[in-house]
Amino acid sequence: MVHPHPPRHGLGRDLPGHLQAALPAVMTSPATKAAPKEESSGAPAPWVEPPEPAEPRRGWRRPEVVALVLGIASLPMLLPGGLPPGPGNTAIPDAVLIVFVFAAFLWAGTRRVPVRWPYLLPTLLTVLAGGLAALANGNAGALTLVKDVFVLMWAVCVANLCRDPSLLRVTLRAFVGIGTFYALVMMTGFAIGNDAISGKQVDGSRLMFTFGDANYAANWFICIFFIARAARWPETRWRRWTVCGILITAELLTGSNGGMLALSCALLLGYLFRLFREGKAHHAIVVGAAAVFVGGAGITVVTQVDIQPFLDRASEASPLLRDSIGRTTGESTESRSTVFSTTWDMIQAQTHPWGIGAAETERQMLVQQETYVREAHNDYIASVLERGFLGGVALVLLLSVLVVRCVRIARRDALRPEYARLVPHPELFGALLVVFVICGLFYEVLHYRHGFAIFGLIAALDLFGRRTSGASVRPARAIRLADGPPAPPDPPAPRRVAVRYGGARDVAAVPERHRVNGVKTGIATKEPETAEKPGKEAERKPGRDAGQSGLRNRLVSLVAGNMAARVGALASLGVATVLVARVGGPTLVGAFTLVRILPGLLCHLSNAGLPAAAPYFLAQSDRDQTRVRPTLAWLTLIGAVLAGVGWLVLSPLLLLVFFKSFGIWLTLAAAVPAFTQGFVSVGKGLLQGTNDPNGASLAIAVEEFVFLPIYVAILVGWHGTGALVAGLVLADLAAAAWIARRLARRGFFRGWGRPDARLGRSIAGYGIRGYVGQLIDLLQLRFDMALLGALAGPKTLGVYTVASKFAELVQLPGLAVNYVLYPDFAREDKRSAARRTAALILPALGISVLAALPLALIAGTALPWVFGDVFDDAVVPTYIRLAGVVTFGVTGLVMAYLYGVGRPGAASTGQGIGLLVVVVLGMLLIPAHGAEGAAVATSVSFLTTTAALLAWFQAVRNKG
Repeated sequence: MVHPHPPRHGLGRDLPGHLQAALPAVMTSPATKAAPKEESSGAPAPWVEPPEPAEPRRGWRRPEVVALVLGIASLPMLLPGGLPPGPGNTAIPDAVLIVFVFAAFLWAGTRRVPVRWPYLLPTLLTVLAGGLAALANGNAGALTLVKDVFVLMWAVCVANLCRDPSLLRVTLRAFVGIGTFYALVMMTGFAIGNDAISGKQVDGSRLMFTFGDANYAANWFICIFFIARAARWPETRWRRWTVCGILITAELLTGSNGGMLALSCALLLGYLFRLFREGKAHHAIVVGAAAVFVGGAGITVVTQVDIQPFLDRASEASPLLRDSIGRTTGESTESRSTVFSTTWDMIQAQTHPWGIGAAETERQMLVQQETYVREAHNDYIASVLERGFLGGVALVLLLSVLVVRCVRIARRDALRPEYARLVPHPELFGALLVVFVICGLFYEVLHYRHGFAIFGLIAALDLFGRRTSGASVRPARAIRLADGPPAPPDPPAPRRVAVRYGGARDVAAVPERHRVNGVKTGIATKEPETAEKPGKEAERKPGRDAGQSGLRNRLVSLVAGNMAARVGALASLGVATVLVARVGGPTLVGAFTLVRILPGLLCHLSNAGLPAAAPYFLAQSDRDQTRVRPTLAWLTLIGAVLAGVGWLVLSPLLLLVFFKSFGIWLTLAAAVPAFTQGFVSVGKGLLQGTNDPNGASLAIAVEEFVFLPIYVAILVGWHGTGALVAGLVLADLAAAAWIARRLARRGFFRGWGRPDARLGRSIAGYGIRGYVGQLIDLLQLRFDMALLGALAGPKTLGVYTVASKFAELVQLPGLAVNYVLYPDFAREDKRSAARRTAALILPALGISVLAALPLALIAGTALPWVFGDVFDDAVVPTYIRLAGVVTFGVTGLVMAYLYGVGRPGAASTGQGIGLLVVVVLGMLLIPAHGAEGAAVATSVSFLTTTAALLAWFQAVRNKG
């Protein structure tokens, strides 16, 4: 009988010599075709899995290969020879798709593999949104919904076929080979003056090939370029660079400014993704900062200098330049601005949330007799305008799924070896997604046929190519060997188990038992990573420098990730504020601010600073974690209940002071977020303490991001302050559920004992001492603003607020350093923590200085340009604030040390000294010098705080 799970090794590999010699005869003998028989001894015959596929290979003659190549070759054939499109803009690729779908499903059926449906949910939601829009507008745009299903089928078929590595290889090479061939054909037509081959515009010099649109053609050639780079094919370098040069030249001949912008951004981001994937996060941060600085300087020059004469001179030199960069500040920009303002007005004028109908923008402009009639030329505007609220949600969902897939395949060693050989640089598919995201700002690209075919490639790598996907092409067949003992299987690598609660992570090899044909063979073991092999000491045992380099790279990577999460959180908060402002104006923004901030302050007070205390106690290896974890859970619940009850008790006072214009019901309803916010804030601390710094950083972004889709969904049928509070509460619950799931996967809820009241008092005492410092820090940051507003008036306060917020961007690296290192210091012994802190003081200062330099260079032009000339007076206070905040990296580092060694009170004392300085200097300087005096007072207080914390560091270090 055939064992259902034969050993996973190739035919003849690692077999004894006499079996390898007999193998050719075995392959041609009837024994490989007939049903297996038992040996005379009664023992089961050994089995070896054959290489896949088992059936004879027919190469390019296989129907699925022919359909795949023809499908890819048909993608650009939208308007070949100037032929008009079919009904509903159908074209040759849609006819080929029918054959392609049949071949793909036939292949899946013969292989007996399930068909996977990537992007089904966002596509169905898009179709549903379009259907509702059609019903609401008399079946307007109903035919376009068929196109949505067609583009989905491109992704489905490509994804399912590419689960087979041999077909993935064919797909990648077909894209590159056919795309390069088409580029050469287009360029040849341009060179010989054959407009039918090159697709040259009748009224211009831009080339469209057979797409009928130059932007469409540009996007195609950019996609082929990134596929060639991701697959590193052709394999010979000079041939690959020749292919890339041909594709870039073809893209330039299309004259697409949006395509060139997207290509430039994607090249930069692709390089940064590659650096992060290779563990060179510090290099990526430097390159990214330099790119931001150069880009900001370029934008400043373009906006401050009249470049139109230079563009006119370039336009005179070449018709192609005239139709590309010559349109940058002229026709292209003006037409896009006109279309954007018109479509935005159409969105605001809608009487229902279902949209005007798919692909109905141009017709509606004609009905309204607009002066400039065009399609939306913007995927994001078009989704909301034509398909309403649900269309926007569907687009966000599609982009979210694509981002998740690109991130998962781009991780180091994420792909199986057979897939990694075919796609050595999967991170470039993330860069390719950036192309679509940016191009979507200038024209509608997210329904391009070739775009969804490439999305299918991304889905194939994610669903079938990742090591954790567990997918295979088909069930393996067994081949019986004629004689000889069973071949032992390759022993799998031992599992690595890390101690998550306790001291330093202790990694050890855990043996795994094996079975060969159902018979237990024993235990396969492997030395731990620290074991040395004879003659391999130099390779196996890293030196001290290598260990320090690894720690440094890990620290830089974690700090960069935390900064990225904070930037993402700020971006989400900014988008949420804009959304709330658009829905309810300044009044609703005020309610949004109050309901976010005040319950959070009460939560921290009621749970006794538990978010800051949790990492310290979870990281202590000498504590009984079976008691620490349940104690923290009970303290979280008690703090949440106290916050909710305390809010209700204080509601009359809160109503009188803050919520008088909103009424009693909103005041009472805000007790719910006072209860729920505590779980999120403590949850982030629990992730810190359980040695999950990436999860803790990601939670910062998740906390702010989840509000957006939830609030947008609520707005379908509910507006006002009640909807706002409901969105905040549901967002807290969603973020808390995500954190709980991540904690559960790390074993946080396993092996609990009984809560300890004495331990709870220790945790609360530690948290309160730390929370005092947080309140002092808040007062130190905002006292100057309060005093300036009282003494100098709102105008001066507004100018200073802009300067303050701009300068506080420098604090992001310091906050990230504090967030990442605090749990590490708590796990280490005090001497090791002190040594690391001392070694990192100068690098922390250098990071803050590097962060401040670009801001100082662009402050003089950026602030007046963004906020207006009336904010010229904000430049000098910004420079003064930057001079004081450059030491914040050291402040965050030393505070992490003091928290990690159990001295939060020392950190609070240092912050208290800074608060005293800002109060005294503010009273002296603000009345006479206004905003400049407030900036001086705050900067001196920051420097004083850093000096005081360094003094505490030295004292605690000497004592310990």
